[in-house]
Amino acid sequence: MNANIFISEIVDELKDQAKFHNIDILDIFDLTAETPDFSVVKRQGIFMNLNFDTKVSYEFRLAHELSHLLYGDGDTQQIYTFSEFGHRREEITAHRNAIRMLMSIEIPTSVNTFMEYYSVPSWLEKDVDKTFRELVYLE
Repeated sequence: MNANIFISEIVDELKDQAKFHNIDILDIFDLTAETPDFSVVKRQGIFMNLNFDTKVSYEFRLAHELSHLLYGDGDTQQIYTFSEFGHRREEITAHRNAIRMLMSIEIPTSVNTFMEYYSVPSWLEKDVDKTFRELVYLE
């Protein structure tokens, strides 16, 4: 577990966005390493497993789950679980929204810096690059 997750400005910003949209975030300390983070549409809650065995950063996972509740289709899916390898439409959309959300908080110096800092799965590099180029050109 990364001890800095509780003092990260990125996490604070994500939690502020969740609070603004009446979404609850609960950090859970006693789940097994195999239990992924998940979000529940009707509860408008995100449950972050601090023992989850993944290399993907807490910040990216939180942005991913938050994007499910902000932009997902709550009529077709009631519970979302995090998977760094999920290729279903909803998961790819949540990954892309998480990338945009994080870059909107703080634009990285490069695609590689972003990928490394958040431990984004390598198969998402094209999405990171596309979002990075879009946001850099807007400045």
